[in-house]
Amino acid sequence: MPASDPSSWPWHHLNSPLHQWDVMPSFLLGEHAFILLALLCLWHATRQGEGRRRHVFVWAAALLAGTANDLFFMALPLVDNFWQAQATWMITARLPLYIPCVYVCFLYLPTVSAWRLGLPWWARAPASGLFAIAFYAPYDVVGAKFLWWTWHDTDRPIASRLLGVPIGSTVWVIVFAATFAAIVGRVTDADPSMRPRSLAKGTALVAALTTPTMMLQMAPLQLLDGGAPGPRGLVAIVAAYAALLVAGARRARAEPPAAMDGALFGGVAAHLALLAGIMVVARPEAHRSESAHQTYGACHVEAKDLSGNVRYAYLCAADFDEDFTFACAPPPAEGQGWYTVCGKPHDRYMRMVLATSAMAALGAAVYGAALVGRARLAREAARA
Repeated sequence: MPASDPSSWPWHHLNSPLHQWDVMPSFLLGEHAFILLALLCLWHATRQGEGRRRHVFVWAAALLAGTANDLFFMALPLVDNFWQAQATWMITARLPLYIPCVYVCFLYLPTVSAWRLGLPWWARAPASGLFAIAFYAPYDVVGAKFLWWTWHDTDRPIASRLLGVPIGSTVWVIVFAATFAAIVGRVTDADPSMRPRSLAKGTALVAALTTPTMMLQMAPLQLLDGGAPGPRGLVAIVAAYAALLVAGARRARAEPPAAMDGALFGGVAAHLALLAGIMVVARPEAHRSESAHQTYGACHVEAKDLSGNVRYAYLCAADFDEDFTFACAPPPAEGQGWYTVCGKPHDRYMRMVLATSAMAALGAAVYGAALVGRARLAREAARA
């Protein structure tokens, strides 16, 4: 069955905000919240005095590593298992501008926050991984529910889900952020002043190693659940990273207060509150996403992913289990990869609200402790 030609998709680099508000109001808020927070992170990086070059390097490296990772997984047909909605600002038909900003946020924020704790080098990367999921988890739940993206219906690595979010996505966030933090930490520890040679070396290492190293770590974790990400692997990586973080905390040294950390925490807290608020007040059934999705076609046509797992090549209206419907638009023609899907009403509203609010509160507490609380302790220790 021939798939639709992506070059014929009716996408635009710029979409009307008014139209976005009409079809996907929560997404309009979410994408611009990430863009603003990424800019706040950049402002924070430039205000770090002698540490400015080190912080700006982390910001730029996050942008590079994250964008390269997304493009890599979209380019390989055997891996390709997610499709972004059309945002106000689009770089390509499948890459909204806000997605590189998401990477900046969930890589820069955890890395810098872990630095503030004064942890030994071997504990900073695990801390960054755990801090990353504390920030990312509410976004993953909200985005999946409100059609900010859609997943492949039968891809085994994303089949096991919690609150609509593939466990594989959660494990990936933790491992990817920890890997990134380990690589950039090695560079910045070797040369805190980040001379041009170190900048070039660090950029090359981040671009070349972050995604492959993450994939090497994901492979043994998947074996714990029979070859695909699952609850055992998630528990294992969280437990291992938490143990390293606790052990490192016992050897932590007080860090002096850093410029603008309070403002950065304020941005994080406001961002997490917005995500929780979206889950409370937005109506998923009012959302409809006209964008690239899994190619529509005949039921039960088998294909294989990169690991050799069997999945169905096409989405078919008679047999799919995703958090969208075709209630607001007719099913597409066979072979179409660009069509409209419609949000589903909540079936367990209070569970989703309580879970998202709890995750947002936990994230705010984690970053508050690292960016504000730790600085307060350091000031008190200095006075003593």
